[in-house]
Amino acid sequence: MTSKHISSGPLSEEIEHRELIIAGAGIAGLSAAIYSSRAKNDPLVIEGPEPGGQLTLTTEVENYPGFPDAITGPELITRMKTQAIKFGAETRYGTITTIDDTTHPFKVGLSDGTFLTSDAFIVASGASARTLGVSGVDELMRYGVSTCA
Repeated sequence: MTSKHISSGPLSEEIEHRELIIAGAGIAGLSAAIYSSRAKNDPLVIEGPEPGGQLTLTTEVENYPGFPDAITGPELITRMKTQAIKFGAETRYGTITTIDDTTHPFKVGLSDGTFLTSDAFIVASGASARTLGVSGVDELMRYGVSTCA
């Protein structure tokens, strides 16, 4: 980790600075973390309330390149996270509440009240499955009704 601290004023606390912050620890965020950490861009992945995203709800992934015999969603996410960390990415739990993109470096606020700055920012916050909203759909989820990550 090559984070540094930037003073944000004469009486204020120092703010941690990162080259790259990635919002999201699903398949897109972890892919970005793998590539950017291999390029020595010191990524910090902010894992929100659903680390791994929708893929963690998937029991069998048969259409992801490199896994012809299928893999579970949680196992794929675990492997990707391990790979990203191996190359130098760092993960931190939190929810991003604000991003000030009017200044450089960007100022990123977390729900716990802390702030970070970064030279670059990748949004990989994922998506949520949508259902038809018809009566009984929630009760039948995984019993004939399903969504796909």
